Amino acid sequence: MIAAPYPDNEHDRIHKLEDLDILDTLEEQAYDDLTFLAAQICNTPIALVSLVDSDRQWFKSHHGLDARETPRDIAFCAHAILGDEVMVVEDSEKDERFHDNPLATDAPHVKFYAGAPLILDNNIHLGTLCVIDNEARSISADQKKSLQALARQVVSQLQLRLKLQEMKVLDQAKDEFLAVVSHELRTPLTSIYGSLGLLQKKASSLPDTGRQMIDIAYRNSARLIGIVNDILDLAKLEAGKYDINNEIIDPIALAERAIELNSSYCQQCGCQIKLEQPAAPQIPKINGDEQRLLQVLGNLISNAAKFTHQDDTIIISVASDANTVSIKVTDHGKGLTQQQQGQLFEKFRQAGNNGNQKLPGTGLGLNICKHIIELHNGTITCKSVPNQYTSFYFSLPAVKEVDPMYA
Repeated sequence: MIAAPYPDNEHDRIHKLEDLDILDTLEEQAYDDLTFLAAQICNTPIALVSLVDSDRQWFKSHHGLDARETPRDIAFCAHAILGDEVMVVEDSEKDERFHDNPLATDAPHVKFYAGAPLILDNNIHLGTLCVIDNEARSISADQKKSLQALARQVVSQLQLRLKLQEMKVLDQAKDEFLAVVSHELRTPLTSIYGSLGLLQKKASSLPDTGRQMIDIAYRNSARLIGIVNDILDLAKLEAGKYDINNEIIDPIALAERAIELNSSYCQQCGCQIKLEQPAAPQIPKINGDEQRLLQVLGNLISNAAKFTHQDDTIIISVASDANTVSIKVTDHGKGLTQQQQGQLFEKFRQAGNNGNQKLPGTGLGLNICKHIIELHNGTITCKSVPNQYTSFYFSLPAVKEVDPMYA
């Protein structure tokens, strides 16, 4: 018996196996299907997906064989990974490498072997897709090509696993980033913002320059907190980790609460805000997360206040039809072009007009709004006529009223 030498890139090969984290895992249907097909095509009782580890060969799929591994020094596959083509042993008794091999002289009595190497990028040969028979025989050219084709499908499965492993690492890195941003940035910024707010209230004895410096620091700390919160929100939304609570909400009360929370901001921007009474006698309720929907309305109102003209009145209106409730925020500023409207909900996009931008944003707000509304099974859009009006409105499913008789 002749044991196979190690490939020149053995270190890289073992490292790739470790990256896959596949050894000693459970059977998977995708690999079992491929060994079944290999056995059928080559008319053999045994077909294996064999991965050659540092001291063993381990079978990810083992059609027709109970064993899950054998020592590497007696493995036929350890020889097959040394080349790029299918290695064929028609009769192990006539091959000096295997005539006295325990796998040939004892169970499973390997007489015939054909193994197509599993070759990943950078010429990494991890193992083989092989077929085995306990009788000496040959393999046709078509069967050999089929075995190679199936081996490529095994490689595709392995590469997919590598991609999934990489995504897990990225997800973990993103989670760690969120934790660092939340703790190391948002916490101290919130403390600074609160302290500056207290200083503002007690700054009457300071000279004008001192009060102005405190005001500037207060506004910029508020903006930094907004940027951090937007980054955290967007990362959570894209990772599917943004919590949404469901409750029955009165949309009129929601709009009134949004006006209450944002009226002072509108005053800073030199405009006013009011609720337009709905034409419908009764607006259906909606199902959603009140705080998240207030976040959406707050963003739409702040955008309207920033980009409209001085002394404008921003209008909040609520309407409904048989199936949906819509809430609309309208300003009467410069408006948006068709091109701007098409780009509004993309990340890091801002209208870029010459409206009131004393309190600039991050370019993430509308993208976050879109995510939140879609999590509520709703839609959000914009309609604008330059120099006349701009309306942002979102529509959510109406809650169906249940007749008490059938409740």
